[in-house]
Amino acid sequence: MTRSKLTHWLTSFGAIALLLAAMGGTWSVASAAPPGGGAVVPLAAHADDLPDARAPKTSRKELTGKLNLNTATEDQLMLLPSVGPAKADRIVAWRKKNGVFKRTADLRRVKGFGYKTFKRLEPFLDIKGDTTLAAK
Repeated sequence: MTRSKLTHWLTSFGAIALLLAAMGGTWSVASAAPPGGGAVVPLAAHADDLPDARAPKTSRKELTGKLNLNTATEDQLMLLPSVGPAKADRIVAWRKKNGVFKRTADLRRVKGFGYKTFKRLEPFLDIKGDTTLAAK
């Protein structure tokens, strides 16, 4: 193999390796079909027949008080919006493994609690005092 062919081959191989690394090793095949298997949705005869896009999917409960991340039980943790049994269990497991939360932002270290979720929950979180969180 000549030097120029070898250089071309290594450059091409390097580009492909970088692409795979950037994709995290996952990819999917694109499809021309619309999502959902190409089902056709009939048009509504009147605007009143259309669902209200602004209607909430679930009723949100109004919360008052604070939740102490260091002492709350799983049931108390599940009072928080978007926290179910799995996330509550992860918080308790994190506490057992790492000790107390030193600041409320440490919740982001628990799987499933990214920036947006933390910011939504932040007004209800504390690391000291009693848990007083309750639904109105």
